[in-house]
Amino acid sequence: MQTTRVTLLRHGQCEGGNILRGQVNVSLSEQGKLQMQNAFFELFLVAEPTLSDSPLVVISSPLIRCAAPAKAFATSHQLPLFIDDGFKELNFGDWDGKTFDALYQSDAAALDSYWANPWQASPPNGESMQAFELRIEQAWQSMIEQHQGKQILLVTHGGVMRYLMSKALGVSQVAGFYTALKLPYAAKVPIDILHDGDTLHLSLNWA
Repeated sequence: MQTTRVTLLRHGQCEGGNILRGQVNVSLSEQGKLQMQNAFFELFLVAEPTLSDSPLVVISSPLIRCAAPAKAFATSHQLPLFIDDGFKELNFGDWDGKTFDALYQSDAAALDSYWANPWQASPPNGESMQAFELRIEQAWQSMIEQHQGKQILLVTHGGVMRYLMSKALGVSQVAGFYTALKLPYAAKVPIDILHDGDTLHLSLNWA
């Protein structure tokens, strides 16, 4: 049997302040750049002996807060880099890029409904949670097929990571579960995939 290791890495702190940051394309702050530098450095300090000979590939969301640090890391270590639209954050439509204060002044009831159960309420002119999860699932399956047996660094977003963590834990569409998964900026979450024929066994590998 073969193992694929996917390390999920959330982007660092961003410019723009306290906004709902979906697909609005904002850069990392100076603090965010430092957070990512530290995260990349730590990746080389924690080696997995059983995967030490496996090639490492870098895959990133195309949004600049992920793609810019991913490209810099891949270039500096001469690693292959793949940009995948499927790993973008959820599109919050009319809410995207607005401050939380402004949103709660104009649309508090709709926001509360969304946070309570995002599978039953979608952002105005935005992406449904069902469409978001299907998009990630398709990108995930394609990634694993293409890079089976490798070490994959996936630089992405909090919402994407929460879906993939839920998938590894066997949790689906449970209201409140996503918000219970706290992910600071530059958080790293390894997922191991054991290939048993056509069957994949996923496990979160927190140490």
